Amino acid sequence: MKAYAVILAGGRGERFWPMSRRDFPKQFLSLFDRNSLVRMTSRRVSSVCPLSAQRFVIDRPLGRVLARQLKLTKQNFVFEPFGRNTAPAIALAAAYVARRDPKSVMVVLPADHLIEDVKSFQGALRFAIEVAVTGRLVTFGIRPERPDTSYGYIEVGPLLTRSAAGKAFAVRRFREKPDARQAKQFLKKGSFWWNSGMFVWRTDVFLKAVERCMPEFFSDLMRFQGFIGTSREASELKRMYARTKSESVDYAIMEKSSNVAVIPASFDWDDVGSWLALERHFPKDAAGNVAIGESIRLDSGNCLTMNDAGLVALVGCRGLIVVRTADAVLVCHKDKAGEIKRLLAEMRQDTKMDKYL
Repeated sequence: MKAYAVILAGGRGERFWPMSRRDFPKQFLSLFDRNSLVRMTSRRVSSVCPLSAQRFVIDRPLGRVLARQLKLTKQNFVFEPFGRNTAPAIALAAAYVARRDPKSVMVVLPADHLIEDVKSFQGALRFAIEVAVTGRLVTFGIRPERPDTSYGYIEVGPLLTRSAAGKAFAVRRFREKPDARQAKQFLKKGSFWWNSGMFVWRTDVFLKAVERCMPEFFSDLMRFQGFIGTSREASELKRMYARTKSESVDYAIMEKSSNVAVIPASFDWDDVGSWLALERHFPKDAAGNVAIGESIRLDSGNCLTMNDAGLVALVGCRGLIVVRTADAVLVCHKDKAGEIKRLLAEMRQDTKMDKYL
């Protein structure tokens, strides 16, 4: 079975404001080296799914940004008229893949994750494809390093299969993001893993799950599939999406399916969810500061600074995130990093702020 990579590239990356903007969000930023996160994702999967077998789910304006970073053709794009979360996005991609190659496997990846051990990732991916061919909906579980409340969790069940390439386990249940007490309990038990948001399955098996779990949407999707390649494709897609609920694939499909397998990730992984992720990948000075770009610090500790122009100077600061761009500066306590999205919601209420979004 030929494997197709479905790369979810339409995220807004709001927690990385002010560098991440509406027309150039996080996945297009070069945060860790000269390559953007989406380009790193494409290259990482290319030995299993070459560029010709990669499908990027994205809206048209961001598609133009993506086309400047990767050499893509029309067949590489799956355009959404507007966002409806991951379940409709992945199902839409499945409809396109199935129309071209019904006997195929899908590798579903967010565009903005960081995995540096590429060789281990590729080996795990090949094993996941082997498991998926048997009819399983496969996901990767990340063994937690800390009691993190920002991730969903997977409770791992009994062993399903073992080979020289790896192990696959049944999934007892998916758990939503826990509070701090629950996260500590999950870490202590050892049978709860972070939900990576990466999936592998046969295209036909996934579409059967969509039919079972989202019957109304599936009916609309099959009707739309008949318009692919016609003059009515865009209008029919917009009509379908207008009727579609916004649901995550975890909630809509995975939690309601009994044929789910989880493979423990043998590779490093970071979902790069906020500015705090950078602290896990850049060196700290003796006072616990991480500095990316030109900066100077006096009597300051446990701070993260990033700037793409000029100088950032800190005096007597503790536990701050400071990000400087050409037209905006963010100063935020680390404990409030999750509130940046709320800040942008406030900014959207003032039309004068629109140029900064």
